[in-house]
Amino acid sequence: MSRIAVVTGGSGGIGAAVVSELRSGGWEVISLSRREGCDVSDESQVKAAFGRMKTLDALVHCAALLIKKPLAAMTLVDWEAQLGAGLRGAFLCSREAFRLMAERGGSIVMVSSLSGVAGAEKFPGMSAYVAAKSGLAGLTEALAVEGRSLGVRVNAVSPGAVDTAMLRIAGVEGPSLAPAEVARIIVWLASSESEPISGANIRIDPPGVTSDGKRSC
Repeated sequence: MSRIAVVTGGSGGIGAAVVSELRSGGWEVISLSRREGCDVSDESQVKAAFGRMKTLDALVHCAALLIKKPLAAMTLVDWEAQLGAGLRGAFLCSREAFRLMAERGGSIVMVSSLSGVAGAEKFPGMSAYVAAKSGLAGLTEALAVEGRSLGVRVNAVSPGAVDTAMLRIAGVEGPSLAPAEVARIIVWLASSESEPISGANIRIDPPGVTSDGKRSC
């Protein structure tokens, strides 16, 4: 039987690499993104997308938005858009995934960031993005507890700089990871090969970054 996965934000960056990695491993993948007609911050659209599925083995939440602005210049629309894609979308999709996985279990992987890790270096103009990623880390731990009795594992990855369009918006220079490198770890967490890990947040530092999140070059 084919394993079925949903990947949010699957049309670019890490999400696209995850879709490719899953499909190369024989998974049936449903990609949800605005480019593909699904806004994961919209409850009705998420319900409609998941409502067409009968079973689900894995959910990978990659959807995110970065609008780089100083706090004083950030509008409420800017703030809510970033938390909508990154955190509200995680809640909405995880809720539907829990319902589909309730009978036979499954795996959820949240794509957080070093930006959401306490003590790691933060950058100006990214307050909403940091808030969303920090929220994902906490949500991962909470859902791992709820999923335990259902056989639903919930984990997160927190990569540093990844060579994507979002990194160029952030304007962060220095060593970076390739999306495919991160995707391989995500797919491992999504699969049964990573059992019984749940509630973990795996930090993925690019080369040249020290354990405290500072660049060593």
